[in-house]
Amino acid sequence: MNKTGIAGWFNIKDKGTGYFAFAFQRFSGLVIVIYLYMHLIFLSSLLDGRTTYNSLVQNITYGPFDIFIVMDMLLALVIFYHGANGIRLALNEFGIGLKHHKLFFYAYESISMVLLVLFLYYAYLFLGGH
Repeated sequence: MNKTGIAGWFNIKDKGTGYFAFAFQRFSGLVIVIYLYMHLIFLSSLLDGRTTYNSLVQNITYGPFDIFIVMDMLLALVIFYHGANGIRLALNEFGIGLKHHKLFFYAYESISMVLLVLFLYYAYLFLGGH
């Protein structure tokens, strides 16, 4: 029985790759669900008309950096991580990669980060970047 309680969650000493992969998988899933609900709530402002929606967009965006672009970049990071780790976990369920789970974790996450950089580059070009 774990006597440390919730405080034990934050004690990262002697925790391995599997612990962090598990924790980040759960955290990234929560972020995706929260973002989904925020997105649906935000889009529901369209029910009040285009003026309400445009006003909301104008109030949330500010300065030279569009908060939506920053949030979308962070969301892409979370989705790419979650997807790559999810594929690894699915393969583990079929018995693939169990003996070399750390190698699979680092390989899949490395591939996903390369794909993320490519995605962000093409998204930048799509948004009018040079």
